[in-house]
Amino acid sequence: MDFDYDVVVVGAGPGGSTAARFCAQAGLKTLLIEKEKIPRYKACGGCLSLKTIHLLGFDLNAVLENIIYGVKFTYRLKTPFFIESKQPIAFMVMRDRFDEFLVKKALEKGAEFLECRKVVWVEEKIDGVEVQLSEGEKIHGQYLIGADGADSIVSKSLSLLPLKDDRSGIGVESEIPFELTVDFPKEKLQRIHLDFGGVPNGYGWVFPKKEGLSIGIGGMFREGIRMNPRQYFNTLIRGLRYIKEGRVERIMGHSLPSFYDERQRVSRGRILLVGDAAHLMDPLMGEGIYYAIRSGMLAAEAIIASKEKGHSPSDVYQAAVQEHISENLKWALSFSRFVFRFTKLAYRTLKRYRELGNLYLQVLEGKETYQGFVIRVKERMRDLLHGRLSERIKRAMAGV
Repeated sequence: MDFDYDVVVVGAGPGGSTAARFCAQAGLKTLLIEKEKIPRYKACGGCLSLKTIHLLGFDLNAVLENIIYGVKFTYRLKTPFFIESKQPIAFMVMRDRFDEFLVKKALEKGAEFLECRKVVWVEEKIDGVEVQLSEGEKIHGQYLIGADGADSIVSKSLSLLPLKDDRSGIGVESEIPFELTVDFPKEKLQRIHLDFGGVPNGYGWVFPKKEGLSIGIGGMFREGIRMNPRQYFNTLIRGLRYIKEGRVERIMGHSLPSFYDERQRVSRGRILLVGDAAHLMDPLMGEGIYYAIRSGMLAAEAIIASKEKGHSPSDVYQAAVQEHISENLKWALSFSRFVFRFTKLAYRTLKRYRELGNLYLQVLEGKETYQGFVIRVKERMRDLLHGRLSERIKRAMAGV
């Protein structure tokens, strides 16, 4: 096969742009394909953890919307408590500007960019990969990275992950300008709000940005139960009280692909999946940007190793994801199942033992693992209940 490119990357989100940047930087002829025009709106809270900032390693001031120093927690919008820090704990971005920024970084390293072109199918050949565009054009590459989100065409083409996955969820959000709010306190501008108990297998959130609030809910509405996520969003909006009734204009929904097994396949042959396309998302808090960027880097490194040493890119990548991502997320998965089954108990524990909140901030910074955090929470829950655990709680805690 004659190759048009060494590497074709489908999807110009954080994972795809990062993979393209690393491949191009290594001297590989790289094409990044995006179905929409950049910049484009992306339904996403846009909250970057400290470990994401450290991972990127370059100045993001041009696209930062806000710096966060605290968290307000509530249970069904009541019984609040706070975690405050003198150091930043998170950074806010709008995904249209952030994603455009990362695309430009990839182009600076030599990647080529094809936008407003939709990939409809991919197929692995004997010595390469064929990518078919909606206009009928075909592009041939030696390797392919699928970074095309939760409803990934690349993943569907491979039949690598379930086509109908009842473990996936839905997020609903809206961007609300400050002029549509009523007396939103200035002291809340550098504090995010997380509300638990009001969304099945999920939570609600308020993220202050430069010109308004990103407000949304997300949950794993699985197990065949018919639900209307917008009703939970509307309940959250009414409960916040500082949003003028009837003034929420644009409400967007999007899929949430959940990580579900540390052994899940994220690659085959010459085709590697990253980020949401690979279901690499924190099943507890829904953080996806970090895992998209990290897996994008790992995918690029696997392809570079394949080119240089002849290793199978799939084997190298699968092992790297297992070590650097899946091993940590399996603890988040088991803990999320407990939290969403016993949400009130988990909330009481977090509120009673404030050091747990600070420990979780270390998880988001990359200084602590989910395993270490979960073990500490488990100990504190036993303390809270004086060791008197029901059989249901014992069984659930056995999984964490």
